[in-house]
Amino acid sequence: MQPIQSFSPKKEDIGLRLDQFLVTSLHLSRSQIHTLLKEELVLLNNQKVKKNGTLLKEKDIITLLKVKEKEKEQKELDIPILYEDEDLLILNKPIDLITHKANEKDLQFTLIDYLKEHSIPLSNLGDSSREGIVHRLDKTTSGAMIIAKNNQTHALLSTQIKERQIQRYYLCVIDSPLKNNIIVQSPLMRHPKNRLKYITTNPQDTRGKEAKSAFFKIQSNTNLELIGAKLFSGRTHQIRAHLASLNRHILGDYFYGYKGEYSKRILLHSHFLSFIHPKSKKLIEIYAPLYKDMLSYIRENFYKDNYEITAEFKIPLHKLFSTSF
Repeated sequence: MQPIQSFSPKKEDIGLRLDQFLVTSLHLSRSQIHTLLKEELVLLNNQKVKKNGTLLKEKDIITLLKVKEKEKEQKELDIPILYEDEDLLILNKPIDLITHKANEKDLQFTLIDYLKEHSIPLSNLGDSSREGIVHRLDKTTSGAMIIAKNNQTHALLSTQIKERQIQRYYLCVIDSPLKNNIIVQSPLMRHPKNRLKYITTNPQDTRGKEAKSAFFKIQSNTNLELIGAKLFSGRTHQIRAHLASLNRHILGDYFYGYKGEYSKRILLHSHFLSFIHPKSKKLIEIYAPLYKDMLSYIRENFYKDNYEITAEFKIPLHKLFSTSF
């Protein structure tokens, strides 16, 4: 089979896992990359890849023998609706689905594509590729997302986010227990050598944008810990970057320094949302059930003797937060 592309890692990529490097470089999902590796369509220094997590070294040569064409086609998705009325929609986003395309050349199937194909009305404020998106979740993050169906709702919800009136809580598994419940208030900036990554910086650095997160313990198991996270701001990769600044990493998040064996997904889920409805002015509280893969992992590692942990498993993160600080 003839190679179609060969390239070497840049200086800032040295030490990255091969599969994570390919996810970032080729803009494909982790499962797509693993399929390419399994089908032996990727060579490392002209040899078959023995381990997906092989760390890249200087002067390594990566060769692609074939890449499936990235066509924008509808995936077989059935995204759960958590709440819906004439003004807004709240979905339980699955992993490996980007919210909106990164640029005009991006052919990945997006959440926006899904919404349009299901004839859901969307607000059209701002960027045309981000219709209806009040706040986004990373491709690798699952959970509750609010979609605005009209411009008035979008504007009012955006104001609530700016004024920190929308409460957003996440559930995640980290590779080392927190020393204590902690609030991290550190500005975030793009990594100077990797524009896709974010790092903390000091408040005087003009490149940084204000960011504040709270992390609190839920259950521990040897070296692992199930924690809750609250966002006070909504910067890109905020939870992941703030945890990395504490030398803690979400399982599966190789991009931010996780070095363990778990690679099925990033164990991060938007579990609870609360806000005031822009029209009715009523308090809306929404739990996003955990998807089966993350639920199974949490049950096996933290609640093994509790047979009541089902798909409707809910952790009252907002209440735990209020008693933790």
